[in-house]
Amino acid sequence: MRNSIGRQFRSFLSNASFRADAGLGIVGSPSPDSDYWYHGLGQRSAAGPNVSPGTATRLAAVFACTRVCAETLASLPVGIFREKKSGGRQAAKDHPAQELFLKPNPWQTGMEFFEMMQGHLELRGNAYALKVSGGGRAIDQLIPLHPDRVRVYLLPDNRLRYEVTAYSSGQIDRYSQDEILHLRGWSFNGITGISTVSAMAEVIGVGLAQQEHRGRYFRSPFPAMALETIKMTEEARDKMTSSISEGFSGDNAFKVMSLPPGVQAKALGLTNKDSQLIEASHATAIEICGGWRVPPHKIGDLSRGTFSNIEQQNIEFATDCQRPRVIRLERRLDADIIGPLAAFESAPGDYFASFNMDALYRGDMKSRYDAYSVALPWMVRNEMRRNEGLNPIDGLDEPLVPVNLETVDQAQQRSDNQTTTANAAANASAQSGPGSGSPETPENDSPAEDRQNAKVTQARLRAHLVNAAGRIVRREAKSLRKMASRSPADPAAFHGEVWDFYRDLGPVVAESMLIPLDSAEAYCISHAGAIVRAEAAVLDLAIDRLEEESAVALAEQALMHKSG
Repeated sequence: MRNSIGRQFRSFLSNASFRADAGLGIVGSPSPDSDYWYHGLGQRSAAGPNVSPGTATRLAAVFACTRVCAETLASLPVGIFREKKSGGRQAAKDHPAQELFLKPNPWQTGMEFFEMMQGHLELRGNAYALKVSGGGRAIDQLIPLHPDRVRVYLLPDNRLRYEVTAYSSGQIDRYSQDEILHLRGWSFNGITGISTVSAMAEVIGVGLAQQEHRGRYFRSPFPAMALETIKMTEEARDKMTSSISEGFSGDNAFKVMSLPPGVQAKALGLTNKDSQLIEASHATAIEICGGWRVPPHKIGDLSRGTFSNIEQQNIEFATDCQRPRVIRLERRLDADIIGPLAAFESAPGDYFASFNMDALYRGDMKSRYDAYSVALPWMVRNEMRRNEGLNPIDGLDEPLVPVNLETVDQAQQRSDNQTTTANAAANASAQSGPGSGSPETPENDSPAEDRQNAKVTQARLRAHLVNAAGRIVRREAKSLRKMASRSPADPAAFHGEVWDFYRDLGPVVAESMLIPLDSAEAYCISHAGAIVRAEAAVLDLAIDRLEEESAVALAEQALMHKSG
């Protein structure tokens, strides 16, 4: 690679000055080497305002969408992993790219770098960074480039050339495809991405016009009006008009108006209420959210958000909005960063970058813990602790089998012991067959011990049945509460739904508890009648009582059928 860090600092940073308002379209006195002079003027929208990435960020919805996408992606933990031949992946903490992603250059952290790159990508459709070698590495630093200073050319050999206007000096530096990290958005030609701002120019222009109108109204809320007067000279009429405009505009707004005798004021045009400015501005914000695929509640619009759908909208934000952006960035880092570093002995093998999106799917504590309970057969307990930010504990790296939640080694040992015991019993039975003179029961077994073993077996069976019945009853109570919450004002619909539920529950009870179908149906009819007869005021108490008392009763019924 022909770049050196010294050359890069000379080209881009020597005597360069920067402003905090660079790129925001703020009119002032930017420094001569500011990016302000390199971004385009944009395109004039039908609504009037010029729309460019700089002016678009003055619109609250555009700035909020860009910020939430860039900040969310940049805040995700990024790691380097190596594919294992046996399947799965292994963290590669010593990979040189890991340090590069944490500290890409002397003045930026990884969070700041990826946030900046994603912001460029959101507004301009492209993001660029110069790959600088040094320190014995193929890529030692990533120097961000402003997209407005970069031009891309397709060469006859189907490779790309990048021309970058340097800071301070203004000279044009040329770089090959291998020297530039180029993130591109959705593209028509596969070379440069499409600017979302350009694609949404008309919608953004309408939003800017609405915003400008609101500002002008609050600056000078004096409405447009016509004055009906008596016959006056032209000079007197102009003087009166100018006097009224100056006297009731700006700081003098909302003062008492005193008109000369014979003069009547008549308002012209629509008011903000008549023109539905608030509703139009809200519709524009929704359209902008659609262009960025951001749920409206992420930019502060909760008009369609409820306690029941916010969590689902957060999941959709992760899957529909952030996931494509994460995949795009991961694939480009694999091709432009991980690939070149693979040639070094310090980074052999198949490596890839991965952003951890688990934090975007995290629900409330109860939902997470319920999910962990379901995941026990395939997820080790220390993985769950790490997901919750806790340190691992010795002995919790073995998976549990689903039946008794014991480790695989324990299950295998128990199975081997049972097999050994069964083989020994079979051999003893064969040796003490007919004519051997041995009794049918071992000499050390007494009737008292037989009764004790029977009691232990009965107790274990009862505990198992109570556990199985408890699962059925909890599911039953949960379904009843859900039905009650859906139809609180329609008893007839609720009663019909209850009978349909218990009609389907009967076969499930019979199969789970190993009891006859008619007994299971009797159990369901009894409970359905109790729920239907309960008044609305005590319905919750009836369900609670059913959940508390039914498990033991159902287990006793199953136990009776087994002993019978």
